[in-house]
Amino acid sequence: MSGWIERAANRWGHQIAAYGRHVAKTGQIKWDDLENLPAEPTIWYAWHSTNLIALALHHTVAPRPTQAFVPPGLVGAAMTGWLVGAGFDPVMLPKDGTGNPRAALKAMVRGLSNGGDVVVAVDGPHGPAGKVRPGTFWLGKMTGRPLMAAGFAARPAIRFPRWDRHLVPLPGARLAIVLGKPIRMERGQEIDEPFLESVKNLLNSVSRRAWEIL
Repeated sequence: MSGWIERAANRWGHQIAAYGRHVAKTGQIKWDDLENLPAEPTIWYAWHSTNLIALALHHTVAPRPTQAFVPPGLVGAAMTGWLVGAGFDPVMLPKDGTGNPRAALKAMVRGLSNGGDVVVAVDGPHGPAGKVRPGTFWLGKMTGRPLMAAGFAARPAIRFPRWDRHLVPLPGARLAIVLGKPIRMERGQEIDEPFLESVKNLLNSVSRRAWEIL
């Protein structure tokens, strides 16, 4: 990748972060189920389509150092700028089907062990939308940290025409955030299709509740 293209993508990511801060500053925000908020480092997960809201608002309820995965390539350059601009620490993943994600997982484990959070879009970074990938829950199993589902809604907003139909709130929008009950992975817990389906159902449930609040 040419250096100037990577720098341009990174700057674009910073602009997205700035827009997210503006949305958080001007929005009318309603949090639900804050009693579920863990007091310890937490692995937060949501759908990829709500990244803009999730990254803009995370530090308002969990002001801890926080890491997030970024893919390689041009998308990763933009995502790195976005994350840094929003106050997160990016952790690079290898390209799908190549390399070993072990180094990225180790970095996340260190962050959780040192008092930080992790945020993950469980159907990212390339989809398909609504399909839960297992890596988040392996991380929970490795660390014993709680996993927290978060659902988001916004109105007025637009849907960006891409694979995840990304939700982009307009300035001054009403924002709703609903937290599920935290779960912990037992050592004997199978991360199989029935488990991942239960995670999908939980995440869809808190997302529906967020839209109902609006």
